[in-house]
Amino acid sequence: MMIEDPCMLCHVEEADAFFPRRRVWQDEHWRLSVVLQGAVPGFAHLEPLRHIPFVTDLDGPEAVSLGPALARATTAIQAATGAEKVYVYVFGDRLPHLHFNLAPHHPDGPLTGGPGLLRPDAESIPPAEHHAMAAAVERALGPTELR
Repeated sequence: MMIEDPCMLCHVEEADAFFPRRRVWQDEHWRLSVVLQGAVPGFAHLEPLRHIPFVTDLDGPEAVSLGPALARATTAIQAATGAEKVYVYVFGDRLPHLHFNLAPHHPDGPLTGGPGLLRPDAESIPPAEHHAMAAAVERALGPTELR
């Protein structure tokens, strides 16, 4: 994949200084960095070493190893922070290099989760549209043996 304008996360030292963050783990495909500022101690980024723009571009060994890397990272964050759970966010609007934002959540902590991610004026979509979307996703996935 040719990159015309290299992204910050492809220059990891630059990214570490910008956020600021500390790299705490790396394997042959993924790295985990803990952000050293903000309201959520233990907030971290899990990102592939190779430039992959968005989650929809995920392929190759990163696709195969994502589950184990994500499980290892979130388990370690939960254990280290004593969090009830670890939220996993993927947005990609500001920085087109796949990265998972890992946010430890405590019941009385700063993260709201759930509906707090929606705009306050967001309206509910009719159930028929949700059912149609579920059917479209099911068609896109193709035949499955889970039924």
